Amino acid sequence: MSRDIAATVEAVRSGSMSVVESVQGALDRIATVDVGLNAFCAVDPERSLAAAAALDGRLAAGEPAGPLAGVPIGVKDLEAAAGYLTSHGDPAHADDPPATEDSIEVARLVAAGAIVVGKTNTPAYGFHAETDNLLHGPTRNPWALHRTAGGSSGGSAAAVAAGIVPLCTGSDGGGSIRIPSEVCGLSGFKTTHGVVPVGDDGYGAWGAFSARGPMARTFGEIAIALDVVKGVSNRDLLSFDLPGSFVEAAAAGSLAGVRIAWSPTLGYARPDPDVLAVCEAALRTLEAQGAVIEVVERVFDQRPVVAWGLRAARGSWRTAIAGGGRETFGARFLPAALYSADLGEKVTDIDVLLDSEEGAHRAGLDLARLFERADVLVTPGMATIPPRHREPSPYGPSWAADYTLPFNLTRSPAAVTTAGFVCDDEGAELPIGIQFVAPRCADLALMAIVAAAESTLGFAGRRPPIAGA
Repeated sequence: MSRDIAATVEAVRSGSMSVVESVQGALDRIATVDVGLNAFCAVDPERSLAAAAALDGRLAAGEPAGPLAGVPIGVKDLEAAAGYLTSHGDPAHADDPPATEDSIEVARLVAAGAIVVGKTNTPAYGFHAETDNLLHGPTRNPWALHRTAGGSSGGSAAAVAAGIVPLCTGSDGGGSIRIPSEVCGLSGFKTTHGVVPVGDDGYGAWGAFSARGPMARTFGEIAIALDVVKGVSNRDLLSFDLPGSFVEAAAAGSLAGVRIAWSPTLGYARPDPDVLAVCEAALRTLEAQGAVIEVVERVFDQRPVVAWGLRAARGSWRTAIAGGGRETFGARFLPAALYSADLGEKVTDIDVLLDSEEGAHRAGLDLARLFERADVLVTPGMATIPPRHREPSPYGPSWAADYTLPFNLTRSPAAVTTAGFVCDDEGAELPIGIQFVAPRCADLALMAIVAAAESTLGFAGRRPPIAGA
């Protein structure tokens, strides 16, 4: 099992473990633990060990160790890492040349001492909430191998949850950090869009609805990485500087007097009774620590999925068609990935420009009114447990995104942490998450609240059985 981020850095700084030993440990776990998970879709031992040896040499020469010195990381296969192919989970890109430079996020992680050991699996272009594609196959949930690890950052979540690496990159256009973090038993944090710059050559299928960020087991570890990757970049016109430290915010967290608006359905969702019971029990625990809870039955005047779906569908269609004609889709995409793209063929750019942005504006006003009387909005993380591989959920696509995608529409910071566990019909114990949402740019205040909630609920130390392999 991997050491956590702080323990890895301390071992490297003290000389009790070399960077090469740290990276070799991750490669060994990929060769053993990942056989049953399929979290990684590309690994280059020679490249990662060479980078580790080079960092060992710099440290031996007296150069300072960065805040991530010696930490092995995985990079989601929608994001560039130098020397690695970015396949996007699409067979059309299987023979593309490797990237010649890192994304902004990866470059900042590497500059801080992290070592990329490989790329993590994703559904094609992140189009749906189950990590499976026709190029690399499915990523399995480390808590229940017969179920999905969620998506679209499912490879990253499974890799961290299984103890293969302590840190990966993710992205979130409709819940793609929060959904897999929840179903794999991690805490997950989506920042206000622009806190972590993007700046790729292309604008991205879903435009400003998607945010990038690090994925780790706990908010304390996520905070270490966020302090490394946050900050303005001239390559991203929406990026901005967020003054302050995520690490300091996480350490100072408290629930005393925090005003929680608890919305079990947001006015439209249909949560499973077992999920609702777990979340309500967690709320009582938070209330005992001083949180003040108000029940809010309806948050949005109109269901946000409509406005979000216009942008997502049109972007998905344009991305899919760019990789080949419509006649190639059957060989490139699973049916779940095709759903959004097919819908997008019927959406016009005017629909996106007017109706989607108008819907985002209205949803933002709804939240603004709510936050006049609450510090955070709290909801279930998802409606129900993740489905089995390539089997539809009884809840349809709503099993995952009903609670998450509204806060991509509004570009709000949102986080999930484990609230408890339920068992499926095969006796597998599955984590259930609870979601916290704050006003835009209140990321540090949110980190303080969710770190306190994570500590109070006490599930951050729970690991799936496969993590001990």
